[in-house]
Amino acid sequence: MAGTHSARDLSDESLAEEKFRLAVESCPSCMVMSDGTGTIVLVNAEAERLFGYERDELIGRPMEMLVPEGLRSGYFERRSALARRPQPQHFRESANLFGRRRDGSEFPAEVRLNPIRSREGLLVLAVIVDISEQKRIKRLKDEFVSTVSHELRTPLTSIAGSLGLLIGGAGGELSGAAFRLISIAQSNSQKLVRLINDILDIEKIESGQMAFNFKRLSARSLAEQAIEDNRGYADGFHVRLRLDADPIAGEVYADQDRLAQVITNLLSNAIKFSPENGEVTVSVHERDGAVRIGVRDHGSGIPREFRARIFEKFAQADTAERRQKGGTGLGLSIVRRIVTRLGGKVDFDDALGGGTIFRVDLPSWAQIAARAIDPERSAHVLRILLCAGDPDAALALRESLRTAGYSLDFAYTPADATTRIEADRYAAVLCDLDLPDGAGVGLMRALRQLPKTRDMPIVAMSVDCDQYKDGFSSADPGIIEWLQRPVDTKRLVQTLDRVVARDAGSQPRILHVDDDHDVLDIVAQTLEPIAKIVSVDTVDEARYVLAVRHFDLVILDITVGAVSGLDLIPDLRRAEPLIPVIIFSVHPADLRGNPQVEASLNKSSSSALTNLVGAVHDRLMLRTAPSAKGTA
Repeated sequence: MAGTHSARDLSDESLAEEKFRLAVESCPSCMVMSDGTGTIVLVNAEAERLFGYERDELIGRPMEMLVPEGLRSGYFERRSALARRPQPQHFRESANLFGRRRDGSEFPAEVRLNPIRSREGLLVLAVIVDISEQKRIKRLKDEFVSTVSHELRTPLTSIAGSLGLLIGGAGGELSGAAFRLISIAQSNSQKLVRLINDILDIEKIESGQMAFNFKRLSARSLAEQAIEDNRGYADGFHVRLRLDADPIAGEVYADQDRLAQVITNLLSNAIKFSPENGEVTVSVHERDGAVRIGVRDHGSGIPREFRARIFEKFAQADTAERRQKGGTGLGLSIVRRIVTRLGGKVDFDDALGGGTIFRVDLPSWAQIAARAIDPERSAHVLRILLCAGDPDAALALRESLRTAGYSLDFAYTPADATTRIEADRYAAVLCDLDLPDGAGVGLMRALRQLPKTRDMPIVAMSVDCDQYKDGFSSADPGIIEWLQRPVDTKRLVQTLDRVVARDAGSQPRILHVDDDHDVLDIVAQTLEPIAKIVSVDTVDEARYVLAVRHFDLVILDITVGAVSGLDLIPDLRRAEPLIPVIIFSVHPADLRGNPQVEASLNKSSSSALTNLVGAVHDRLMLRTAPSAKGTA
């Protein structure tokens, strides 16, 4: 009976696999499945059509062949993020993602990466859609909206201003009827101006063209000013404004004008939907390292069916009151986008006693300042200083450089940068030239004058580098690279490798893969005198690092988390020149038949480090003197 049951299970499993294969094959979207090493194991007919390959040209090949070379490091980052998630989740990325066809042409793509935990390990099913047409239509729509908005704003501003002058008596005394009609015209022209400004703001934020000048601000002072600026608007609705703030409210690191715009949008919304003779309260409090700005009204509240869409563009609740009040439906969408760009969160809830309270949570200045020094830095990595204003972008760059073996500290102002350079030792400086008031350019020139930094490598970054290049001599040895923002991490890593690390002939680079952080630290400290060590604790992070730089040797643990370190061997085999491997594991495998494996060592033995140093030294001697071993 057991054999019959087993045969039935096998038959059911085969039937399920066949159904899955047929479903994938008939899917109108391109589907490509890869295994834990990034090797393609399954494709459908749409994948053949979209990329121009035959099926047998894809199966068994690396997934990155379908990704443009400049974006391959980002692909490995996404796979790494999926592998670290405890439960399967969907990951979707459509911005700045492209596919590469067989003929070398590229196309914008929307991709869903779906992790599948199987008995064979991690599988990733990529569903890929060519969105060239959608992007073309969106570009035409955006260009139309932008053109109309710009063409309308100037005349409408003039009309609203002229009507205001007439109301003020600039054209003589008006009759009661004329005054009333002109007041209606002015009010509606101002509404149109606000609508156009909102559309332009949305366009700038979504295209990344809205500039943010971060600085240290008092949240309380900003809230007080916003209340004063909106008091006249509140008087028109017979609504009172009140401030409820801590005596010493926390400071934030934000763009003053944009944060003021956030508070103004929330205030105008609260005022508009407050009952006559009602009150709107602005609160500012600090808790758990964050500064919370709240705007509370006593209106009728937000309909439950509308809550999920409240921050969407042009979203308005379908109620009689809201139709009467009007509005663009863009204010809250702008609020969410600005707050997100400032590194914060915005939410809302029903207020106790009626009405609604919107809450904006921003990191406090103390929290931002605490991030400036890399908390995970170690003595055996090179330290880089970044002077830039955007803290979220700085954190993202730190994570990318950390996997490449560099530690990144931040300075948000030139004064902070100078202080850090005087106090610490840095291998290079990354400088954002787009800091307010030319501060980035001033810092670069100041660094060339300081004895400690006169010869220090400097990487200049800007949205538009060309506008700055003429101000610097092309023969200036201090500026080693001009990088466009957002920064291409792969190019930055290659630049740092070229100019920061010692000469390749005197300092080989070793990648150590192990999930035991104590072992990583001990090995790094032991081998630091003879090589530059890059330590990673997952196979996926190892793949990412291998994609952006070359290594002379890999030290590999067999068990790395829930996967086998040996899964990395095929990736190393594809490298040119071939990267040799030393197995350093509690249970080393006998891989003498693999010419790529130089040695297999037991890391739990009493002489483990001595044996490892000897094996590494032998391997590096081969690298620097290829004939030595043969002569001996």
